[in-house]
Amino acid sequence: MRSFVLFIAFFTGTALAAQNAYLTNGFVPRYWKANTDYVINVRVRNSNSTTPLLSFRVDWNWNNGPVQTGNMQSTTGIVPGQYWPYPHPIPFNKPESAGTLKVWVVGTGDTDHSNDTLTFPVGVLANWTAKSVLIEQYTGTWCQFCPNPNSTTNDLDADPFIVVAKHHNNDDFAAASSVAYWSQFNAEYSPAGVMEQEEFGTLQDDAAYVEWGARAEQRKLGVSPVEITVVPGFNDWTRQLTVDLTATFTAAQSGDFTVNAYIVEDNVAGLQTGAAPGYIHQQLVREVLGGTNGTSGVIPAFTTASATYTHQYTFAVPTQWNADNLRIVATVTEHRPAGTQTVNVTDADFVLVGVEEHGLLNVRAYPNPSSGALWIELEDATPALVRLLGADGRVVIDQRASGDRFLLEGFEALAPGAYLLRVQQGSVFSEQRVMRY
Repeated sequence: MRSFVLFIAFFTGTALAAQNAYLTNGFVPRYWKANTDYVINVRVRNSNSTTPLLSFRVDWNWNNGPVQTGNMQSTTGIVPGQYWPYPHPIPFNKPESAGTLKVWVVGTGDTDHSNDTLTFPVGVLANWTAKSVLIEQYTGTWCQFCPNPNSTTNDLDADPFIVVAKHHNNDDFAAASSVAYWSQFNAEYSPAGVMEQEEFGTLQDDAAYVEWGARAEQRKLGVSPVEITVVPGFNDWTRQLTVDLTATFTAAQSGDFTVNAYIVEDNVAGLQTGAAPGYIHQQLVREVLGGTNGTSGVIPAFTTASATYTHQYTFAVPTQWNADNLRIVATVTEHRPAGTQTVNVTDADFVLVGVEEHGLLNVRAYPNPSSGALWIELEDATPALVRLLGADGRVVIDQRASGDRFLLEGFEALAPGAYLLRVQQGSVFSEQRVMRY
């Protein structure tokens, strides 16, 4: 069985005038895989500058159950500015469940216990999907210190499991919906980075861009209970964008969940203070379709396993935006009184639709939406090439058909969501969205 090493984050309390052991550094995923070892790895520190920490151990328990006692460690003395790495000898490994993981340090002579303990809400999932990580950056063309962070996030965005969105402020690229969305994070400086929407307030915004990549790698170790698919259908004649977002839960969950979608543009030429002429901006947020808090009411407070929840956004895309460089970033977010956390995120390029409106090929697909079979009806029996594309642009059905009416093979076995149907007869073709629910 594969083991993952995790690091645990903690914000220290106020130091008292006695030996004061506490734990720092790292991260615990919001969701973990069931029946899989995770090594709880912490750093033991001492906030007292006069009394070195000589001996200690780390313990943990799950849902206030039996204490898993660590080994006592002896040192020559830990003082502020130093730490002792402590991988717990007993890995966390639980079946499907939900609850609180508690980790604490036991220091010999420690009289301040207010900062000894870390607690983490954890969902342990038997059925899960891969977790992608959301990195959002606050930037501006006037910001002389932004080119290096911009370059870092450009590189990170190339990772298929990291999605970057850059919110501009006080420049020609700033969008009102983007500025309003960012205001919830109280980061009034650039460059600033927010990861996973601050993880319920435990991971504050910062400018330490050299650390963003390592943090994202830690978060990729986690999993998610929701898979997001998104189809951004764009009619290049009318400039109308229709975003079909589908959230499918792999496990039952409870919480306050919202969906959201950003329009993001890449490869935008523009000025940038501190950079050479000819600068190209990437991951530029043009519009936040769900507003500051996202769209509520799509996902219920209590979800069921395999349940699918859908929402559609529409937007008239300005002609100044290059549709070839536009894509959609879609999120599912959990809200709590302490803040928000990204449950999962994905992105998808625009898909041209409405070709049939140009009068090239008349195709009827029915029933649409469909809970099972999908029939295709053509004007004549000329052999046709039929392809169905998923939200990520991959071909999921590739069929050669003859006759003026036929069944789309395999449609009933596909996951619920929006798909793009392309039908070609000779040199003419048609495209349209079809829904499976």
